[in-house]
Amino acid sequence: MLRTLAAFAVTVCVVGLLVALAAYGSTFRVADQDRASAPEEVFEPFGWQANVRDDPAGPATVLFSGDGWGTRGATYRGKVAVVGENGVYRTLRYKVDVAAGEDVLLSPDGGAVADAYPHPVAQASASAQPTPASDEPVIWITDLTSGKSVRIAIPASGTARPIAWSPDGRKLLVQVAPAPEHGPWTGGELDLIDLASGAVSRLADLGTQPVHRAQLAAFSPDGKRVAVQVGDALQIVDAETRISRTLVRLGPDRRLAGIGAWSADGNRIAVVTLSGCSKSCTDEALDDRIWQLDEVNAQTGAPVAGSFDRLTGSSVRVLGQFFDGTVAVVRYRANDDVSSDSAGTLTVDGDEVEETGYRAVSSAELLGLTSSGDQRTLVSLPPGARHVDVAADLIDGNRFDGRSSRPMPWPAPFWVNTAAVGVALLAIWLAYRVRRLAR
Repeated sequence: MLRTLAAFAVTVCVVGLLVALAAYGSTFRVADQDRASAPEEVFEPFGWQANVRDDPAGPATVLFSGDGWGTRGATYRGKVAVVGENGVYRTLRYKVDVAAGEDVLLSPDGGAVADAYPHPVAQASASAQPTPASDEPVIWITDLTSGKSVRIAIPASGTARPIAWSPDGRKLLVQVAPAPEHGPWTGGELDLIDLASGAVSRLADLGTQPVHRAQLAAFSPDGKRVAVQVGDALQIVDAETRISRTLVRLGPDRRLAGIGAWSADGNRIAVVTLSGCSKSCTDEALDDRIWQLDEVNAQTGAPVAGSFDRLTGSSVRVLGQFFDGTVAVVRYRANDDVSSDSAGTLTVDGDEVEETGYRAVSSAELLGLTSSGDQRTLVSLPPGARHVDVAADLIDGNRFDGRSSRPMPWPAPFWVNTAAVGVALLAIWLAYRVRRLAR
């Protein structure tokens, strides 16, 4: 019996060591790459994965979130996996459910994230302190290299949430509106924050109707214009003068395609048309919906010849476009518990939900589509991943050929280190006892 226990304990220790060494080796190879690239595949982090605030690992290529054991927790209900340029995994931790790419946005260069959730404030002579109370809407910018967060207050009433980074990473679009307890936000205003000065300017009144957050607004490639959907109107707003004009009326079933809707040359804007179930839908019917991706002229609003393959799913969101015309798009699948009523309102367990919100989604895929009909997976996500975000600079440069690395179990919290040391000591003790008894 003792021989069996000893063999088992030693085997556990050896296997754990080999896994750690293998992860270290793959991370080392990623760090040795000539340029930052999105990996072909990302993996679920450990449940105790080190977090950005305590142990930052530098700029990231990919963020993802979901219901895997590494992206959910008891103390921190929502976690976002941060996959570094160097292949190192870290997490961003939140007290509520969060969606990567919507609640938490990765900057174009991968160096920072924006969100609207309370962060500890670092003091000069003490550890992090609770966030000071404020009635103003706030946005937080977290540097992924230092782990420090900066709080930006917005002189408005309501609650703020990030919508899109400018291409140069110097400005941020935010929606400010009364935040409902559940479900989609209604109207409000679209504001532009200059991150260097903290200056805030109002770009658009979003009206009083619920908005589709995933397809609300997008910067032009030069950052000088913003496409925003207000009702069924696709408006173009000058980011400097704040003068707007209606480019085209989209109608009830067409939308701006997402934060990456502008073509790389700035001449076209992608829109999606929904066909299929929109009212009294089951989760199966929602997943059978068809999304047709087309483009309109950014100057005239006229349809552009040619279209992309149709996608089925509960929703889609365009993250960006390559120079060769390939579109990076996220396809969502509906949660088993989601349905819509006769008015088209989506609910889960009686609570309203957003179409691409955490509770409404069961999984997501990051795909590359071409107008010739080709389709490929850009980054393979782990089971349970519901949302994903990618540094926009990687999309612009078509950099999706990076090596993949697995998360390392260390650095780890005290209890994990204690358990590992305990197992190792137990294995040594058992081996010693077996050796003694064998004499």
